Amino acid sequence: MPLLLAFPMDGIGRLGHVPPSVPSADWRILITDPNDYPEANVKYRYLAMGESMDIKVDPMVFQTENALRRVDVQKRNCWFHDEVPLGSTDRYSTETCTSECKMATYQRSCNCVPYKYPRNKRFRVCELEDLKCLHNVTVSTSKSEMKCEPVCFVECSDKKYSISSNTNTFLSEKISEDLKNHEHFTHLSGLHIYFAKPTCNCYKMTVLINTSYIIATYGGVFSLFFGGSLLTVAELLYILVNYIVARVKNTLKYVETKFRTTNTEGELNSETYFNN
Repeated sequence: MPLLLAFPMDGIGRLGHVPPSVPSADWRILITDPNDYPEANVKYRYLAMGESMDIKVDPMVFQTENALRRVDVQKRNCWFHDEVPLGSTDRYSTETCTSECKMATYQRSCNCVPYKYPRNKRFRVCELEDLKCLHNVTVSTSKSEMKCEPVCFVECSDKKYSISSNTNTFLSEKISEDLKNHEHFTHLSGLHIYFAKPTCNCYKMTVLINTSYIIATYGGVFSLFFGGSLLTVAELLYILVNYIVARVKNTLKYVETKFRTTNTEGELNSETYFNN
């Protein structure tokens, strides 16, 4: 459902200078997954007074079958939402895990955590004298050097968003009569957010080959080319076992018969000797 907003601005709190890295604007729009800490994958847009912005959101959905829970996490390289409890939430997300890993890195190096992160009574909030240490950690410490526990794998089931925007002059025809009667009617901005299309791409990770798949595949091939099946294999094994048992029985009978014949000949030779 599209979202249409109109922001009245009376000029209070407007930026009186241009910051070095952020453009001057009355509103900063943040678009992110509501379950993630808004730091790593946040999309930004800036809206000034008297402007109207249209933002089109194009989502992508990633899903994973529960059968992959049996696969080792080092092989599937992802966490399910209920597998890893984090410090600030019970629902795992890659962005929140990465933010908590950064917090732990700052705490180890500077013995404090920047104010923008979730408050934790165990961590001291960084102050002005800690800026040099924070800067050194931010510049010199790479993601590979951060000791994250647990390892911040991607989410097995997740949503990603890409956005595109257009900015135009705000048109008064699109607003309600209540806002038109506002004393600062000329100080308005408009924001229209909607999905780019009624459908989205969905990607699903499944188990392609398992034990049942191998048995069914090779059993089908064997049945197709040789006219056999698992039942045929069982019958062949049964015939083979019967053949081996029969051979063993015949061998034992032959040994027993030969033994008896040898004893009889020995008795006859003894009687002939004594008679002579």
